[in-house]
Amino acid sequence: MYALLNQFKIPFFFLYILVSFYIEANESQDSLKIGFGSCLDQDNPQEIWQPLKKENLHAFVFMGDNVYGDSDSGELIQMQIAYTKQKQRLPRWLKNLNPLAIWDDHDYGLDDGGGDYILKKDSQKLFLDFWKVKEEDPRRSQEGIYFSENKNLKDKKILILGLDTRYFRSPLVGEKRNYIATTDTSTTILGEEQWEWLESEFQTETNLIILVSSIQILATNHGFEKWSNFPHEKERLLSLIKESKKPVILVSGDRHKGAIYKQDNLYELTTSSLNKPLPGWLETVWKETDPLILGTMHYNMNYGVIRIESSGVISVELKGKEGEILQKASLKI
Repeated sequence: MYALLNQFKIPFFFLYILVSFYIEANESQDSLKIGFGSCLDQDNPQEIWQPLKKENLHAFVFMGDNVYGDSDSGELIQMQIAYTKQKQRLPRWLKNLNPLAIWDDHDYGLDDGGGDYILKKDSQKLFLDFWKVKEEDPRRSQEGIYFSENKNLKDKKILILGLDTRYFRSPLVGEKRNYIATTDTSTTILGEEQWEWLESEFQTETNLIILVSSIQILATNHGFEKWSNFPHEKERLLSLIKESKKPVILVSGDRHKGAIYKQDNLYELTTSSLNKPLPGWLETVWKETDPLILGTMHYNMNYGVIRIESSGVISVELKGKEGEILQKASLKI
């Protein structure tokens, strides 16, 4: 503290006023608003930041495919180019939030890539450098980019957990767009080291856990990547959530579609994409459904917002390119 005062020659009285104001502002905050998004192509227009700026978010989480830099060979030349472009395109207000991020296949390096990707360590370094992850951060020394982040709202503690569904994942069964559930219970999505970390994080004293996965957790009714392709891993995760007896909200991306799912008392917000929607005609020939979807699937550009009130009321919202609410769910902790 004294070193800071001497370095910047700030009178102690004024520093005391600034710190007091900061503490008072945080204690008087009545809500915490967190934005979510995925699938952001560095070569496409990014008008989606206009409605997102109006949300006055306290935090933002990127959920994968944050650039499109993968290649058939897995080489990372295109990834470096993609990051260079994206760095210039992200708005200043967003950078000032110090957004959190996990990756999916297109910013991992290989389409539908998993643990056998030979350049995953190099890709991890590119990822961490782009997101300006500090050298002392655990992600700089661990394998994989999973993380935990704490947020506070008055007397409530919110824990954001970002999963890495790429670095350790076993090979998929079936063919692209028609993957099927494996019967091999030795296979994994997270890998044992990440599982140990996750189970430990679930022991943390917190009022709410927001669990972020690049691929969908609850969805069952499609042939793309999802936790249901590894049913034993999905069951392990859902059992962990149930046994913790903590309120949990799931958030995912990947699909270039948006929806809210519900299984028992567990909600999942799938929000994708920020600027790379599927062709409009696709909805007319294949209208995706799932027994767990609330309402309908949304195919246009979208983003997600979770708003936590100090009273314990939580709003989970899927929003469109004009900021309009496409789907909404509410719960209370």
